[in-house]
Amino acid sequence: FLILVYQFNLESRAFLHLGILTFFGWSVHYFLPLRYRLPFFALLSLFGIELVFGFQEETWSAHGLVQGGWIVALGLGLIALCHLPIAFAWRVALIAAVGVTLALGRADVLSVPWSEAIWPVLASMFMFRLILYLYQLRHEKTPVSPLQALAYFFMLPNVCFPLFPVVDFQTFRRTYYDDADRHRIYQTGIHWLFRGAIHLILYRLVYQNFVIDAADVVDRATLLQHLIWPFLLYLRVSGTFHIITGLLHLFGFNLAETHKLYFLSLSFTDFWRRINIYWKDFIMKVFYYPVYFKVRRWGDTAALVVATLFAFFVTWLLHSYQWFWLRGTGLLAWNDGLFWAILALLVVANALYETKRGRRRRLSGQALSWRETVPTALRTIGVFSVMCILWSFWYANSVEEWLSAWSALARPSSSGLLAVLILVAVIVAVGLSAALLSRGVVDRQFNFARSAVAVTATGIVLIAMSVPDLHRSLGSTTQETMASLKSTGLNRRDFAQLERGYYQNLINVVGMSPKLWKVYGTRPANWEPTSESEIARWTGGLPLYELRPSIELPHKGTIVRTNRWGMRDKDYDKIAPPNTLRIALLGASFVFGTAVENDETFQAILEERLNREADRSEHARYELLNFAVGGHSAIERLAMLESKVLAFEPDFIFYVEHLDATRPLLDRIADALKMRLQHPYDFIRGVARKAGIDVSSVDESTDQNVLINKLAPYKEEILSWTYDRIATAAREGGVPVVWIYLPRPEEFDQAGSPELELRLAREAGFTVLDLSGVYDGHELASLWVAPWDHHPNVLANRLIAEKLYEVLREAGEEIPLGLPPAQLAAPLGAGGEPTRLTEEER
Repeated sequence: FLILVYQFNLESRAFLHLGILTFFGWSVHYFLPLRYRLPFFALLSLFGIELVFGFQEETWSAHGLVQGGWIVALGLGLIALCHLPIAFAWRVALIAAVGVTLALGRADVLSVPWSEAIWPVLASMFMFRLILYLYQLRHEKTPVSPLQALAYFFMLPNVCFPLFPVVDFQTFRRTYYDDADRHRIYQTGIHWLFRGAIHLILYRLVYQNFVIDAADVVDRATLLQHLIWPFLLYLRVSGTFHIITGLLHLFGFNLAETHKLYFLSLSFTDFWRRINIYWKDFIMKVFYYPVYFKVRRWGDTAALVVATLFAFFVTWLLHSYQWFWLRGTGLLAWNDGLFWAILALLVVANALYETKRGRRRRLSGQALSWRETVPTALRTIGVFSVMCILWSFWYANSVEEWLSAWSALARPSSSGLLAVLILVAVIVAVGLSAALLSRGVVDRQFNFARSAVAVTATGIVLIAMSVPDLHRSLGSTTQETMASLKSTGLNRRDFAQLERGYYQNLINVVGMSPKLWKVYGTRPANWEPTSESEIARWTGGLPLYELRPSIELPHKGTIVRTNRWGMRDKDYDKIAPPNTLRIALLGASFVFGTAVENDETFQAILEERLNREADRSEHARYELLNFAVGGHSAIERLAMLESKVLAFEPDFIFYVEHLDATRPLLDRIADALKMRLQHPYDFIRGVARKAGIDVSSVDESTDQNVLINKLAPYKEEILSWTYDRIATAAREGGVPVVWIYLPRPEEFDQAGSPELELRLAREAGFTVLDLSGVYDGHELASLWVAPWDHHPNVLANRLIAEKLYEVLREAGEEIPLGLPPAQLAAPLGAGGEPTRLTEEER
């Protein structure tokens, strides 16, 4: 299991460290007498907290050890309050007062001496478990030992999983070594570890390959994809919960499953019983049953309806409560409330139906006849489909966005055939699995020998799959799939959303992937997009914003300096000096140089190299003018070219593009329509009308993704027009324009190909250069400026400069820059500086 965690980069490096600790800890724990096992588990759990916080960057950190100590100290204080020798009501009141004080600290209203990093861990240990602990103290007279309390609140894997199952304290105590054969408990845990790992690998497959935005829904095929992927992403929760309870089994806690075939639910009440079982038990125990028995005098039916609606209302509130403690902000989003309200109504209707017609458990127990099996499979597919639709609604940013995606039903499928076939196969697999289970073909009863064989075989197959030499030999498709399974980066959708700033306010919990939780847990608070920073100013037209001239301001961990012309570059004259070859660069954040210094961008490195070699070239001097601005799309680069670039009389224009150029283009057009900007492009207004957009009614309140969704069918036409206009403007100015494809140092771009962009660039008359393979031979994570920002770092910028230089030299006939031949060129040294040639070499 630990090899799988390492090979597939599952969860975090901290979890790998904790897993290694667990392995050695369990190896000791196994041989201990029973009376010493619980104390050992409690001590191991406390040491695990210090390990995760104290062992950072492969070394021990005194600051981290102190933060881990704060978690233990605050936790011990809360436990002590539960056992004060005062009336129970006063204890609850005192804990509530302490909770309010801590909440003020979490909201940054009160200053606290500990790091912000401890809040999610401390909260996950106490925000729900404290309720169950007090409930048990109130209703059960069996004394609680200090060891039981320590083990319960600080249980071992919690420090790595802020999203943690709500383990019931009574169950936690009752199931401790409750099987005469402890090896069955251990083997069950190991079985669940591997099941959880498979869930996480499948989650990774969906997250990296099938997630698309509502704005990318262009036909029935992509609509199906958009409706199914949100529900499938729940595999991450079920996977981590299986791993958590599996680890607890290794120390004797014979807990039940947290999830049980929730994709194969027969009804909505069955779904509620199968998904996140611990949460359901918590809500039923603390909230549902007290209300049910209190209002039962109104009749059983009324009591069921009232108690169920109340249970889902509390679930919604506690969902917001949990979000506050984990993220530090409130969550009262429309889709969150509507999701729970709709699910509550479906469960109530289903429960009322079952009370009248009866309920038969069809996925376990006695095998059904074929006559009953087919309706069972169809019913399962129906529930799965409804939950997919409901989950996609939960993930949407607005009602308008969600409804706009359904307009794709009128458009026949023309793309994404493989993805659709896979998703249809998922639906078929759901029905087939339900049929096999109902027929009794699949036996889910635990068997030690069968479990051991299954775990061993699964481990061997998955580890073999992860070996690079093996999947390289199986073709590019297999290699790309395996790369996505091992990827720890954001997918294309989340990366674009993060770069665009959609998640800046952290309003929508379900619109964020779990990976984005991790990103925002480590990303500095002032890491805002260029458009929202102090280095930019809004123009009132196109481009929407530009860099402020003559500034020197901090931005994303660096100092951004601009010249008098508002360029992140040296202070060039408007007209180039004699015998100077001038190149203007147009692009977005990669050319701008996000999070690297001015002299560390590939443009600056390349310019310096060209000028160092000027005595061996045809020109006395080279100037590379950086007109790039972070976040600029194709239409803004067009506006920049027409309004600013041509005035500098460049000899060449280098236009740098990435994969998926159409999405930021549509994004900016939607922005322009919402802001009602003045611009000279009648074509854009014409396309908007053709897309059914009433320009006069669009304003700031209009949903962004609804506009993008309407424009999406015309994205190729829009990009083609933009490229044609850029090429025409350059030709009219007498300047050759070169289109350069620059991939991002991201896993998802290694598998992609800018076929559309390349074709349209050639059709528009650009000279095309392809920098694919620029990052070959390097770990992609080593090329990022930060774990939360995958822009090219200094090393990546050097690689880009070197690759671009080589490509330009090879294209000397098409792009006559007067570069020296290969034997006279000065190669880049280890530090990125060109080495001087000897007289003999010259």
